[in-house]
Amino acid sequence: MRLAQRRAVRAHRAAERAFRAGASEFEIHMAYCAAAQQDATEVPYQNIVALNTHGAVLHYTELDRVAPAESLSFLIDAGASHCGYAADITRTYAGDCASEFQAMIDAVDAAQQAMCAGVRAGADYRQLHLDAHLALMGILREFGVLKVSPEAALATGVSAAFFPHGLGHPLGLQVHDVAGFAASDRGGTIDRPAGHPYLRMTRVLEPGMVVTIEPGIYFIDMLLDEVKARGHADAVDWARVDFFRPYGGIRIEDDVLCTEAAPENLTRAAFAG
Repeated sequence: MRLAQRRAVRAHRAAERAFRAGASEFEIHMAYCAAAQQDATEVPYQNIVALNTHGAVLHYTELDRVAPAESLSFLIDAGASHCGYAADITRTYAGDCASEFQAMIDAVDAAQQAMCAGVRAGADYRQLHLDAHLALMGILREFGVLKVSPEAALATGVSAAFFPHGLGHPLGLQVHDVAGFAASDRGGTIDRPAGHPYLRMTRVLEPGMVVTIEPGIYFIDMLLDEVKARGHADAVDWARVDFFRPYGGIRIEDDVLCTEAAPENLTRAAFAG
């Protein structure tokens, strides 16, 4: 899995260079595959290469051949394979590194690192997921998008409009590896928290498990319309939503090994190498 990380990180760096050079989504995808030395049938899942508002589409795979007039943002969720094992990494970049969107990326990155530090033996992944909602809603409140507390946003379901997927999933021979809900080796399942149907793991962490930690903030019109329809429009500053909407969204994802002691962040180690 460490070798898969290294291959994927090499490709992520190539993709960022292509983005900075003004490439289209298709061209960025091709740069990624060339650097990974894996084609679209060999990478562990279909690359998500999203510029601007396309970053608000969670599994965007269209790969526009023409670059936009201005590339405001770039979200890439792409991995690599090695001997059957997968890497699953997401990064988000701002076209203008001095922009407020870059500041929001930096805030999500700091929060994500704190979440990764919580990957410890005995930690309940369901609680990590709920804590992630509170952290992300705190960021939205800090940036003036939310007008209510993180706790209120979570309790009313407003948080799910901005963070509509789970914190992560088990990773191994499959990208979404098996047994994420297993109650024991004899069977049974552990339910998701109420109101969080898309969480892909509910287990208590054990040494040897590798999980993804992938918090995100998105500006998805359909989900934001539901906030209004459910009577929670006053919880949101819609002018701030309009400001951030052209950037699509932010997701940052690392693959983290649970150990007997401190977690080992396989992705950050590969980027540092």
